[in-house]
Amino acid sequence: MVSILTLGFDLPIHTAVGTALGAMVFTTVSGAISHYREGNVVIKPGVILGIGGVLGAVLGADWSQNVPEDVLEYAAGGALLFLALLVWLRMQFGHRLSTIDEGDDLHIDTRQTLIGGVVGSLGGMASAFFGVGMAPFVQLALMTVMRLPLIQAVGTTMLALCFISASGSLALASHGDLSLVHMIGVTIGMTAGSYVGAKFTRRAPRALLKFAIVAVPFLGGLSLIVL
Repeated sequence: MVSILTLGFDLPIHTAVGTALGAMVFTTVSGAISHYREGNVVIKPGVILGIGGVLGAVLGADWSQNVPEDVLEYAAGGALLFLALLVWLRMQFGHRLSTIDEGDDLHIDTRQTLIGGVVGSLGGMASAFFGVGMAPFVQLALMTVMRLPLIQAVGTTMLALCFISASGSLALASHGDLSLVHMIGVTIGMTAGSYVGAKFTRRAPRALLKFAIVAVPFLGGLSLIVL
């Protein structure tokens, strides 16, 4: 979305980041509610990473103000390429990382809490600084640190991203880096697109879905760097 807003609508990269995060609030909240109803959200680790993400998002939004537009575009492009790699790693190794089964009791010790807070802070900082959704990064952390199974890691990540997107968009809005008109348009478009996309997902070949989920952030990052 940052790539589209920057290249397609000529928004400054800082404004594109704030606008994309603002629209992300609605999609993450609706996604978290949906996953919660399906029993895929584990509250405690989601809140731990979410609280860390709030701090990180505020810092990331503030620090990004000192970065020139052209430099931030290259950085955001690189972050998207890194995100594509994380998505690929999650697909390749996600089912091998967790050690607990769905429905088992989850015990989080002090070490896991501290690491979770740091992971949330890093995810929030990257989201507000680069404007990229850090879902794969958070999911991998939940599977390796908290030992959650993949489906619960996906749902719990949506809860953490609610904190990150809300705090990041508000922090960037305080700097004037949010276009309300574009945010409304993006929110409507993403809501409609996700509904239609969900219908096609069940019909699409699995190989095509695996290719697309890596190709989309890769092409978005490449376009920011090259164009």
